Amino acid sequence: MQKIQVKPGAKIGDYKAYGALYSSVLDFLEQSKPLIGALNGKTIWMINSTAIGGGVAEMLPSQMRILRELGVSIEWLVIEANEDAFFDLTKRIHNAIHGSGDGKFTEEDRTIYERVNCQNLPKALELINEGDIVVVHDPQPMPLAAMIKKEKNVPIIWRCHIGLEDDTDVTDAVWKFLSKYTDDYDHFIFSLPSYVPKTLKNRTSIIPPAIDPLSHKNRALQLHKSIGILYQSGITDDHEAILYHRYNHLVRRIMPDGSFGSPNQTSKLNLIYRPFVTEISRWDRLKGFKELMEAFIKMKKENLEHGDPESLEYKRIKMTLLVMGGPDPAFVSDDPEGKAVLKELTEAYQELDGDMQKDIAILLLPLDNPKENALIVNALQRASSIIVQNSIQEGFGLTATEGMWKRKPLLVSAAAGLKFQVAHNKTGLINDDPTNIESLSKALTYMLNHPKERDKWGFNGQTRVIQNFTLFSQLISWLEVFAKQT
Repeated sequence: MQKIQVKPGAKIGDYKAYGALYSSVLDFLEQSKPLIGALNGKTIWMINSTAIGGGVAEMLPSQMRILRELGVSIEWLVIEANEDAFFDLTKRIHNAIHGSGDGKFTEEDRTIYERVNCQNLPKALELINEGDIVVVHDPQPMPLAAMIKKEKNVPIIWRCHIGLEDDTDVTDAVWKFLSKYTDDYDHFIFSLPSYVPKTLKNRTSIIPPAIDPLSHKNRALQLHKSIGILYQSGITDDHEAILYHRYNHLVRRIMPDGSFGSPNQTSKLNLIYRPFVTEISRWDRLKGFKELMEAFIKMKKENLEHGDPESLEYKRIKMTLLVMGGPDPAFVSDDPEGKAVLKELTEAYQELDGDMQKDIAILLLPLDNPKENALIVNALQRASSIIVQNSIQEGFGLTATEGMWKRKPLLVSAAAGLKFQVAHNKTGLINDDPTNIESLSKALTYMLNHPKERDKWGFNGQTRVIQNFTLFSQLISWLEVFAKQT
């Protein structure tokens, strides 16, 4: 287990300087005053499984900086594991909570699960003091609660960032496997009410995830800065005057032969000169990448076969590019399924004809430098015409929140976390079934050919994020939970 150092970042005054955020900050400061005092003399310990990549790792630093500025003692611990079997297991648990997989878990699984957490226990006991508050995030470190409580008298909260609206045999099986550990928690936090298992409803609070508007992934970028980042990362290769040098690790693209190369090695992306549709997530079957690629291909083929070559609509669809981005597998250690999913996408891509391959870019985003990775995502999102999150299941989907903050129209599935955020026909479109290639293709076509609608949806989306999904509303909810544990 390692203790993560959080670098300096935006302060409360920086957020107040933005007119759109001013009221949210003032409300937060007023509401937090009576709650902060209850935490005097206590340290809050956040425990999760990774410091890089994923919503938890993105949200924690900003939350910690704000709370520290208010005088709260808060620290971050990340568990470590050297066993591939542990991450294989926790990935199966993750998928099962989403209703995917067979839901079968054995005593051997339990042994691996508890052994890795036990190996992380000494460091936790060394740091955590009596009366502190511990928050365990997601399934990976879940067994730690019982182990810590044997030695320390501390309230422990489990924060689950994933879930499924409906109970199934698979979700029943995984919650049965995890039920051994729930009795040792004093409180639970889920993102949506529908995700809460019936047995935990009386001890649960609902806190939707939120973004930090001033983080590197979400902060405003001037046009020259966005273009500069696209060049620095290797996504574009033409430039006249660039302020900064290229990054040490560049974005890589899947090549027609299945290898990894530079984004413009075999065909020019011309990214800043053409409309493009973007989905950025980890490589996961539940993210709907394959279905999105099939819908994009269908849209392109139908445009060629039935469109009017003289029309603007025909030309727009013909020019449109699909960008699917995810973590470069060279930098990911805790997602064993990711390489397999990327391999499946690569094989599907290799089967396409050369012209179609030129219009699809599967990009591998480096993770060695979190700031650079965040800026790459930011620049890609800001340059996009449409941001898609075609998830078959989605715990929440901060990529949708990020897109709305950047005034981008959203095309999402009806996965619970996404339809909770996106207002259909107001901030984008909801395509109910992410596996329905026909309806997904039609939604893409409609959005691309209605630019005024896209502008309206983007404007409305940013307003919705300001009102509901910034870190200030989330932090008030956290402070209320902490106050009840003291």
